[in-house]
Amino acid sequence: MSDNEFDAQAQPQSSRWPTYQPMVLVFFAFASGIVLDRLLTVDWWVSLGLALICLTAWLCRYLFGNINPRYSDGKLSSAILLIGLVCLGSYWHHGRWNWFGATDIGRFASATARPCCLEASVISEPRWMAPNPGSTGYGNSELRTKLTVRVTRIRDGESWKPASGLTDLIIHLPTEHVRSGDKIRVFGRLVATAPPTNPGQFDFRQFYRARSKLAFVHAYHLESVQVIKPAGWASTRLLSKLRQQLNDFTWRYVDKDEAALASAVLLGNREQLSRARRDYFMETGTVHLLAISGLHVGILAGTFFLFFRIGIFSRQSCLWMTIVFVLFYAWLVEFRPPVSRATILIILFCVGRLCGENNFSFNLLAIAGLVVLLLNPTDLFGIGPQLSFLAVATLTFGRDWVFWKPTKNPIKRLIASTRPFHVRTFNWLGRQFRTAVLVSALIWLLALPMVAYRFNLLAPVALLVNPLLLVPIAWALYGGLGVMVFGWFAPPVAAFSGWFCHLNLLLIEWLIGLAHSIPMSHLWTSGPPGWAVVVFYSGVFLFAIYPPSRLRGRWLVALFAIWMVFCWLVPDAVGRWVRANDSETLCCDVIDVGHGSSVLLQLPGGKNVLYDAGSLGSSEFGARNIAGVLWSQRIEHLDAVVLSHADVDHFNALKHLVEKFSVGVVCVSPQMHQSSSGEVKELFAVLKEYDIPIRLVAAGDKVRGSNVADHFTMEVLGPPSEGTFGNDNSNSVVLMIEHRGKRILLPGDLERDGLTALLERSPIDFDVVVAAHHGSKNSLPQEFMKWSTPEFVAISGGSQRVSDAMVANFAGKNRTVLRTDQDGAIRFEVGPDEVAVKRWVHEPW
Repeated sequence: MSDNEFDAQAQPQSSRWPTYQPMVLVFFAFASGIVLDRLLTVDWWVSLGLALICLTAWLCRYLFGNINPRYSDGKLSSAILLIGLVCLGSYWHHGRWNWFGATDIGRFASATARPCCLEASVISEPRWMAPNPGSTGYGNSELRTKLTVRVTRIRDGESWKPASGLTDLIIHLPTEHVRSGDKIRVFGRLVATAPPTNPGQFDFRQFYRARSKLAFVHAYHLESVQVIKPAGWASTRLLSKLRQQLNDFTWRYVDKDEAALASAVLLGNREQLSRARRDYFMETGTVHLLAISGLHVGILAGTFFLFFRIGIFSRQSCLWMTIVFVLFYAWLVEFRPPVSRATILIILFCVGRLCGENNFSFNLLAIAGLVVLLLNPTDLFGIGPQLSFLAVATLTFGRDWVFWKPTKNPIKRLIASTRPFHVRTFNWLGRQFRTAVLVSALIWLLALPMVAYRFNLLAPVALLVNPLLLVPIAWALYGGLGVMVFGWFAPPVAAFSGWFCHLNLLLIEWLIGLAHSIPMSHLWTSGPPGWAVVVFYSGVFLFAIYPPSRLRGRWLVALFAIWMVFCWLVPDAVGRWVRANDSETLCCDVIDVGHGSSVLLQLPGGKNVLYDAGSLGSSEFGARNIAGVLWSQRIEHLDAVVLSHADVDHFNALKHLVEKFSVGVVCVSPQMHQSSSGEVKELFAVLKEYDIPIRLVAAGDKVRGSNVADHFTMEVLGPPSEGTFGNDNSNSVVLMIEHRGKRILLPGDLERDGLTALLERSPIDFDVVVAAHHGSKNSLPQEFMKWSTPEFVAISGGSQRVSDAMVANFAGKNRTVLRTDQDGAIRFEVGPDEVAVKRWVHEPW
């Protein structure tokens, strides 16, 4: 008899999936109701009424079935119960998503920030937010403080009105005079949460609405926030003081270079990390280290359990103490959503162990999911909860594949026990590393479609780096806990713990930096279509719950490859082919980048040209908005980028875009190429690093269409090669696009000598004009309108810089003026017969 046969006989046969998992169906029924309400907005009284009818009918059948078996019909009763749960889920989501009080602070807010005076109670610890040094413009490079408040009343003139609801208060200065539990009076500016203004842009309005927040308040002076009643010894005040003291310990005993990372890992203060450092974690697939996720709570809870389990307390006592510990830790980090989810899972796991369940089953996972949805049904649509539960479900189902089990073959066990100590140690380490690699690989593969769809990112280097980070992140957590515990009474021990924590965090950042520098470590992508993601996870779900669908490993690999080809690559290739053979339509998208400029031209024949790429605020903000538009159109390559001139609000986003998209050529004027600006030189250095050629363009340069698009022409109207002898604005590259008799004009920031030279030319009748210099009076709007006579005018500018008086300068008979600050991205579709206009805020495409 072989060893394998011996093992097979020694081990009892067990199914990977227990035969009875009723809570899984309950969870999916409840979740289906949530999805139904989000998609269709079902009237609450309909869903509640049906839920009560179905649940009452099920209860009656259950009771009568116990009395008289002929009334017992398991399938019918189950169907009634599941329908009732669907309706209950719809009602539960409808209330959380739609019911806000008549005096909610969001009802007093508008899209434009307005002065306000309100009173509120602070319900969170004030957290300072790291500045973004690379940003330009007020409000981006300063140190700010963020706190959540519950509003009690708002002032209307000389009188006060009752108000309610939650909101985030952003104080644009560091402050220490406000604590959780304080009642405060705020003089600031109130603004409603904004919807996405561009395709592909993250929907912050839905994100904050899911957290019952419809508005923000900004305060710009310390005197603008007055404490009118300090908090007593309430739990929120105690928690705030405790968190502040622990944060102070972290910054005192951990080296300042790693203190912000330590605070993020231990207390969840991600705001203290700059965006650049967070991006490194994101791009290497290790961003979960910055959120106190199941990994952190699991490491701490497991260590806590093992520490007291070694001959001190009984197994049951340790499980109960672990439950108390994770609840305390969740309270310490203010029950943040990732920690709350991990706490629920660990508590259920401990309860299962207390009840004799040795493994974490799908039944327990479904119960945890139900608890999360009962607390907040909108978590069903959050990427954080989705990835958290996907990871746990993956480990639950794949535990037989990835976790090493000791052999029950007595001969093998005897041989293993006689090995030298160093051999046994290396074998154990090898098995642990193998398990870590398999766990990382399995989770990465199953999360790949969702991550690519939501973040437009593939990070293959995560397969390598995540297993290597498990030990240092655990040790960093142990060192951080030592700082927090011994910081109160044993400073020397706290200092040693801080040094140990710093050493491991330094190792983590070094490994992440090394991984980030590996070629092809991460790839930016438009991601799979939404329907392809649904197909993928539907197949995974079927494979998990329906045993006959389970195939061998080679077939799973083949199915994954088929999905990649026919659900991702082929649709993209077909879409590119269709665009390349479309000679009828030209799309011009004026992207909302705040006060800045960026226009995407999707030309007949499939070419893509970007005219300008900049924002006066944060360059990252402009890049994110532009990238979202490109990915939403499934564009991963720009054939050309034309930069109008050397003002940062027209080019500063390009240095970020070239990291994510391939660019054929960058076209600039001779005057911009000769600019002495440090920002321009930095951009050219980045272009050189990515081997992107720079081409000089001047008045008279022209591009004609190909055989597919022979009705298309793009011509440069200015500046001349010798320049206009004016400033940068005067030497803006002016681009005229003509397709089937329709014309579009992109003038940059044209003014002064350059504008005068253009207006001296014979008038040209344009259909679409993007306002020069964001509609400034220096661009002579009235004279410019008389010269160009457009049907549509688009003003690309921030809400604080575009006024009704400015818009009136462009008004005219049969002319429509559009604004990116109000309309969002503006699309002009130039066809054979007309120019169609869409505004993203009002008519998403």
